[in-house]
Amino acid sequence: FQNGLALYALDRKMLEALKTAGVNQLLLSIESGSDRVLKEIMHKPLSLSIARRVAGDCRDLGIYTNVNILIGLPGETKKDIQDTRAFLKSIDANWFLIFCANPLVGSEMYNICRDRAYLKGNYIGCDYKKAIVETEDFSAEYVQEMAYILNLEANFIENSDLRLGDYATALKGFENAIRAKNDHAIAYYYAAECYKRLGDMVKAQRYRTTSRMIAARDAFWRRYVDMFNVFV
Repeated sequence: FQNGLALYALDRKMLEALKTAGVNQLLLSIESGSDRVLKEIMHKPLSLSIARRVAGDCRDLGIYTNVNILIGLPGETKKDIQDTRAFLKSIDANWFLIFCANPLVGSEMYNICRDRAYLKGNYIGCDYKKAIVETEDFSAEYVQEMAYILNLEANFIENSDLRLGDYATALKGFENAIRAKNDHAIAYYYAAECYKRLGDMVKAQRYRTTSRMIAARDAFWRRYVDMFNVFV
């Protein structure tokens, strides 16, 4: 399925039917880890308990799950974003896609942002990787930074596959990240951990050395390595 399905309809019986039909991967459009944001801002018929249950059932059935998360909506607060951060650590999805909220022209969100002067700079189009919404509760820079921190934390530092011992699946995610960004110091480090657990000590040492070399020469990566105590 190219787009996400309604999570409230994905009970265990439905997921078992999907798996039997050959579905091996699903996109779970959870969108927020704050029940308040889901209910009061997104008006989404979803609770976090349902999202957590669906992700757990998918893992039990061997269905790989990507999770969409959106932060920086008008009306959202820094506390809501921190609630989302905590939620991501509690759900056993395989990978997380963290986006910055940007409004489509003509949408309710766009009208709110326009009327309250929340759009930063010249607003053209919609790039969900670039934060451009700025409210009384947060700056666009804060949302941009938190989106990247949530990405690193959910997909690498707290990676569910690595934590649960599925090192082969975790490794695929880390190496996908390396292919997308070949100086990804943190991806190299956790890929090295996977190779170590899988018994390939040569690659483990090579990746670990690469990780440290990148962090030593690149202040961008050194900042995040230090933030998460990656080499400890």
